[in-house]
Amino acid sequence: MQAGANGISSRVDPTAAPAPSCAAEFRVAFITDVAGLRSTADADGWRGAGEAVRDQPCVHARLVVPARPSEYRRALQASADAHEELVIAASFLLTDDVLDAARANPQTRFVLVDPLVATPGLPNLAVLSFREDQAAYLAGALAGMLTRSGVVAGIYGPEGATDLAHRAGFEHGARYARPGVRVLGAYQPASEGAPYANPEWGATQARAFIAQRADVVFGAGGSTGQGALLAAAQAGRFCIGADPSNAAGCSLTSTVKFVDRAVRTTVTEAAAGRWSGGQHALGLAQMAVGLAPLRRPLPEGTLSRLQAIADLLAAGDLTTGA
Repeated sequence: MQAGANGISSRVDPTAAPAPSCAAEFRVAFITDVAGLRSTADADGWRGAGEAVRDQPCVHARLVVPARPSEYRRALQASADAHEELVIAASFLLTDDVLDAARANPQTRFVLVDPLVATPGLPNLAVLSFREDQAAYLAGALAGMLTRSGVVAGIYGPEGATDLAHRAGFEHGARYARPGVRVLGAYQPASEGAPYANPEWGATQARAFIAQRADVVFGAGGSTGQGALLAAAQAGRFCIGADPSNAAGCSLTSTVKFVDRAVRTTVTEAAAGRWSGGQHALGLAQMAVGLAPLRRPLPEGTLSRLQAIADLLAAGDLTTGA
């Protein structure tokens, strides 16, 4: 089930040993948003680039951290002008700029990591998205196996693509693991402030679900979901998060996107001449999503059953409903 999240956030400076025997170098530009490696996703991606470099002495990567958003387009174009073999836009904040750069530089290969919105397919742009619905399915299956009341609940951000995927996966997983389970759920309404940024509403909604006997709560909407997790902790209920860095003390585990693995694989394959542009939806089969290490002992047989469910998802024998 990819429960071993062996690299959630760390900083790595990819540096390959000198390789004078290399007939040619494969150069990678890794461009973050203005947060640089303070962003967990960007730091994970940079670590993945570093792992690819260490495995291949003829591959070299350089880190580019623009000082302001207005420099994103310039950094991408500068990398194309320098004839970098691969240019990685590590943040969804670069989505519009990397699309423009890819159209303007059809001979340069670009990568966009985990955009929030659907992007058009371009032959020289690989878009890496993550099957968060599969990770949420595992979270739901775990909730279904552990609930004693027969009621579980999910609190999500606004009703957009990401939250629809989270909810569909969680609810289908819970019902697969425990047929007849009651699954409650709510999206953050537009009237409840900034999207993903209302922990008070998340906590209030979680308490309402707990009053309806929910004893496992899935919080998947940024700080809105974090409020739900904290409310579950205060009520002595189990909870499952969607961001390991924000998991509350009650947390059983969290869903995880393994950005490092996705970037490492992309760099390795491009350097080996196996470039493929277009959309790449990465899930359990690619070891790109899963659950973080479990934080509490589980009843005997729970892990093996969860692993069996993960194997069925990876093989395409189960659908998430997303």
